[in-house]
Amino acid sequence: MTIRRMFFLFWTTLVLGTVTAPLVGFLVGGIVGSVGLDMISQLWAGIMYGAVAQMGFFCYLIFNMVAKGFIRNPYVYQAIQLFLTLAILWRTFGVSSGKSGFNGLGPWILPATILVVGLIVAWFKVKATHSMAFIPALFFMVSTTVLEAIPSLDQESLPIIMQMVLTLLVCNTWQVMQLHRLVAPISEKSKQRSQTSKPGS
Repeated sequence: MTIRRMFFLFWTTLVLGTVTAPLVGFLVGGIVGSVGLDMISQLWAGIMYGAVAQMGFFCYLIFNMVAKGFIRNPYVYQAIQLFLTLAILWRTFGVSSGKSGFNGLGPWILPATILVVGLIVAWFKVKATHSMAFIPALFFMVSTTVLEAIPSLDQESLPIIMQMVLTLLVCNTWQVMQLHRLVAPISEKSKQRSQTSKPGS
């Protein structure tokens, strides 16, 4: 991934977070209750969510690179990712069920939302790349989103938690769907053009 592509991903994710947070806040406010923030505060929150999503994304890339160095068998690594995904979802349900504001179906809303979005994104990732991308994409969407959302999980307010989680899901979806494009090798035409431009060629 070149510096130019990294900057593209960084700024587009920030913009996406900034735009998404107020929209999600409006949507969540009409379904489960107001998030209690004015428009300016929600815009700043969106910038913060976008930055957090960026940090989580690059932490995942480093983790993935190190893990692949230790676990050479891709099927074993995918099995571990699937196990961790289920464990994180179960832990998320446990955190939700322990909050006083989550009554009735409340404890299921958060993990179910993350899982459904993760499955949809993983399906589209497979369509765009290959079948082996399903579990890694699902693992990224679940594990990274939950870890990034830890600050909001300390809150008792379901609207605030859902605003951050949904905004992070949008940002993470954008990042994981752009990854295979940004790390794609230079085309043969570009290679030939660069070779002809070399001195003495």
